[in-house]
Amino acid sequence: MNNRFTLKDFFFTVLLLVVITVVVLALAQFNYEGRQILRLSHRVQQIGQQQLREIQLLQQLPKNGVAAPRAGPAPDSAAAAGGPIRTTLANGWRYVCYPQPPLPPHNPYAYPDYSPGDWLVLNLASEPKKIAPFITQDEVGYEVQNWVLESLITRNPKTLQWQPWLARSYKISPDGLTIIFHLRRKACFSDGRPVLARDVVFSFHTVMNPQVDAAPLRGYLSDVKSCRATGRRAVTFRFRHPYFKALEEVGGITIIPERVYHFKNGADFNQHGARLVGSGPYVLGAWHRGQQLVLLRNPRYWGPYPTFNRIVFRFISNSQAALQEFLNGQIDEDAPTPDQWIHYTGQPGFSKKYICYKFLPPTAGYLYIGWNLREPMFHDRRTRTALTMLIDRAAIIKTFLHGLARPMTGPFNPLSPQNNPHIQPLPYAPHAAEQLLRRAGWKMGGDGILHRGGQPFKFHLMLRAGDVLLTRIAVYIKQQLARAGIAMNLEPYEWSVLLQRIDQRRFHAVLLGWTGGIEGDPYQIWDSASIKDRGSNFIGFNNRQADKLITRGRREMNTARRMKIWHRLQAIIYRQQPYTFLFTSDQLDFIAPRFRNTRPYKLFGVSEGDWFVPAALQKYH
Repeated sequence: MNNRFTLKDFFFTVLLLVVITVVVLALAQFNYEGRQILRLSHRVQQIGQQQLREIQLLQQLPKNGVAAPRAGPAPDSAAAAGGPIRTTLANGWRYVCYPQPPLPPHNPYAYPDYSPGDWLVLNLASEPKKIAPFITQDEVGYEVQNWVLESLITRNPKTLQWQPWLARSYKISPDGLTIIFHLRRKACFSDGRPVLARDVVFSFHTVMNPQVDAAPLRGYLSDVKSCRATGRRAVTFRFRHPYFKALEEVGGITIIPERVYHFKNGADFNQHGARLVGSGPYVLGAWHRGQQLVLLRNPRYWGPYPTFNRIVFRFISNSQAALQEFLNGQIDEDAPTPDQWIHYTGQPGFSKKYICYKFLPPTAGYLYIGWNLREPMFHDRRTRTALTMLIDRAAIIKTFLHGLARPMTGPFNPLSPQNNPHIQPLPYAPHAAEQLLRRAGWKMGGDGILHRGGQPFKFHLMLRAGDVLLTRIAVYIKQQLARAGIAMNLEPYEWSVLLQRIDQRRFHAVLLGWTGGIEGDPYQIWDSASIKDRGSNFIGFNNRQADKLITRGRREMNTARRMKIWHRLQAIIYRQQPYTFLFTSDQLDFIAPRFRNTRPYKLFGVSEGDWFVPAALQKYH
């Protein structure tokens, strides 16, 4: 039988092709509709999340007014619009009013994917000795306090303007001797009770109580003549003399509730080192000594809605261990050493996976060696100058910091107008240093050690235990001094013990750092009045000319003239060399990739309070 393709076969073939085509088109249509449904479902989910965020923010609006303030052309129109007022009144008083608390310039609420929730897990590198207000004396304690305690004003990190915070407004008299604050009616402590003028007065008098361990803070407020409640929510500060940081210092006092912290004598107040109660966005949850400290979101917070459910602080002193915890996702931010920065940012893909920042703001602090001037070996200027000239600081910056630092010539950041640009770092000059030591009376002994008056040139350098970078730098300095016949032994101490020995003035020399600022008040560290009462002038620097310049500078309200005074002060400190100023280093930061809105401010660096995690990326629920 022959196989022939008949008309009937042709008909069935065409019919089959039509059926196949219809099926293919139907499948394509179903696939397209499926994708559209998925997209629609995702969009509905996004809208739902956005509505949830808006509802959360709207719930806060009647309570705290998170709307961004608007600048107005005139006081009347600004007040009508609910925006800030900055003006000079007819009587010459400067008046600033923010009807609503200001939002940060990097406003997280403006992001379409903003969502509250998640945790922020940070490393403090060392455990605070105390976290109670006013008696905390280490930077890690202040880091904890910043989330819990608040002050009358806050500084805009972008414009540097002082903005009312717990205060709704402030007025400054034409002579600068009187400042009046009016508190916000909605401002309240974490128990829901209002922040009142009596709490401000109590906070001020607590700082000024000589029995309270707050000597560094008292120095800044020494020119305040009186602090009085002039109404339920009005406070008036009066000064004996003009003071260039008057607004910053009285407005920056952290305000604590009198009913919680009331005490009969300062010794009682000093005993409660773990008591932390304020008006801020977080409250103290738990402090597990040696492990971690936990802050919880304040459910009664009066201000803009806090983003994170909790802030967790861990205490990892070893830099390698801290970095490993960061890479393992156990902490959310790490300040790498220069070695770590160079190694990891040089790896392909690391900077794409993690958020990495390197910057040097004018607020960066500095590292130094402080010589205890009570010790006979450090009495004369020539010896201290020689010690500085024996240390190759340029080699330290190149070798240990990979060039990520700048040398210091004094206590002011080289990017700050306070710094004297005409002063150059002392050179690394071992031969000239040895000549200075001979003129200072030091002679080489048979043991290979310098001697003077029968005493060998031997001393101990205190430093924080567990800091690998500082230890390496200290070992290098020890080797350099040894070549000149100076025996320096390292004394590493746990942070709280080191601070205790400093308070007791029980040390020869110490390797430490100070934090910085746009324009600092040198009184705290360099005035002879700050030597006593556990003040920050723990090395005992006592120079009559420096004291006079500090007093003049504090009372000089003209910025240009004041900077010239600070430049002269720096020249005196440079000549006397009470510190060996080492360097100010770049700020290095690794941040977990799930966070948003992390970019640093040019003048202040990163601000974790601006950060948030989109809902889809949140890790802790």
